[in-house]
Amino acid sequence: MTAKIIIADDHPLFRTGLRQLVQKQAAAHIIEVADFAALMQQAQQDPPPDAMILDLVFPGFDGVASISKLREAYPLCALIVVSMNDAPENVDLIMATGANGFISKAVPPDQMAQAISDILAGQCLVCLESEEEVPQDQIVDISRLSPRQREVLLRLGQGKTTKEIGRELAISPYTARAHISALFKALGVSTRSAAAAIAVQAGLV
Repeated sequence: MTAKIIIADDHPLFRTGLRQLVQKQAAAHIIEVADFAALMQQAQQDPPPDAMILDLVFPGFDGVASISKLREAYPLCALIVVSMNDAPENVDLIMATGANGFISKAVPPDQMAQAISDILAGQCLVCLESEEEVPQDQIVDISRLSPRQREVLLRLGQGKTTKEIGRELAISPYTARAHISALFKALGVSTRSAAAAIAVQAGLV
């Protein structure tokens, strides 16, 4: 079945660029909107959206408050925030609120396309301009991680999805997503692959 994806941004050129990136990654019925009222109008029409790609600043949209409302109304919808406002504290709040992913508008198109594809496939990730993977010869100290963070890190090292992590730890996918976001911050990384590399280096897997 063709996925229904809504792109919400008030810049037509950026919406067009996002549409082209998404169309390269997935067979989808893509709807473009420029304000929150149009987003809700399209979302309420059957079938419900499979994903929403959201800027943080467009008419009628109230940042994390709107993300929280969308998460509650559409629990199975992938919420992907694409924004220039990629300060760490802002990203942490967005992910904790229930977004499936955050992508900085500053990343190259191919990196953005891959991140969108990964999120649509069920991953939870943050993709920033200053992506820095952990060097192979650098050992990260995980002794300060909480027991829960170590459990999450172990499962990331095993390649588990957010849903699988939630199921194994008997927590909701949204709680699992929040733990993953907190773990990324604690480790100083912003991708699942970097966290998985740390799990391997630390001997967890």
